[in-house]
Amino acid sequence: MITAIAIDDEPNALGVIREYARNVPELNLIETFTDPLKAEAWLELNPETGLVFLDIQMARLNGLDLIRRNRKANASIILTTAYPDFALQGFELAVTDYLLKPFAMDRFRQALEKVKNSQQKTSEPASAPESAKEDIIFVKSEYRIMKVSVDEIQYLEGTGNYVSLHLPSGRILSMQNMSTLEQMLKGTGFFRIHRSYIVAIRHIESVTRKSVTVAGQELPIGDSYREPFLSYIGSHYRLL
Repeated sequence: MITAIAIDDEPNALGVIREYARNVPELNLIETFTDPLKAEAWLELNPETGLVFLDIQMARLNGLDLIRRNRKANASIILTTAYPDFALQGFELAVTDYLLKPFAMDRFRQALEKVKNSQQKTSEPASAPESAKEDIIFVKSEYRIMKVSVDEIQYLEGTGNYVSLHLPSGRILSMQNMSTLEQMLKGTGFFRIHRSYIVAIRHIESVTRKSVTVAGQELPIGDSYREPFLSYIGSHYRLL
């Protein structure tokens, strides 16, 4: 059972969360607050709280500032906001998920799954990271099939009917399409950030709201890929 509270200065937004919470047996929403300062005081007295649904733009205290002021709190945070521009800041503060209003019940459940998985990992003994499913893949390139080490692939770039695999040693032009290569690399640390780009998480040098830098190249993040990508980074990697 996850014990949760919700903080939002819009009563209607709290009503949506209450309604969704009633349909999730494993979630116990015990308090809601329209005043973030009162919620902050409540959290100090109830450190065992497992989850906080938190709005960002509030009159008395910005939600991101509330997180910064309570760094020692153990509760998982799900940000609930109408503004996508704060996603990167949120994940830099190690929030578990970022829900854009208005969000559907399915997206609400997905966020709770991330909370459960995150808390389960925290309670389990540390273990070595899971290795990639395959160390190599075979790529159709012109009149030959090339063996490629997955670890060396920095990013994939769709160019017309072909896909370029970028490696430290140069480019390999593949005759396979992006969807096929995306499936081949599934579970090996790659993420699609744009209809034309798939990046290797291990080779990312920096991330902004609109772009990712890999191997010195600034690659755009597509609008429809931004939230899933930032959510993946926030839930799978520690941000200090």
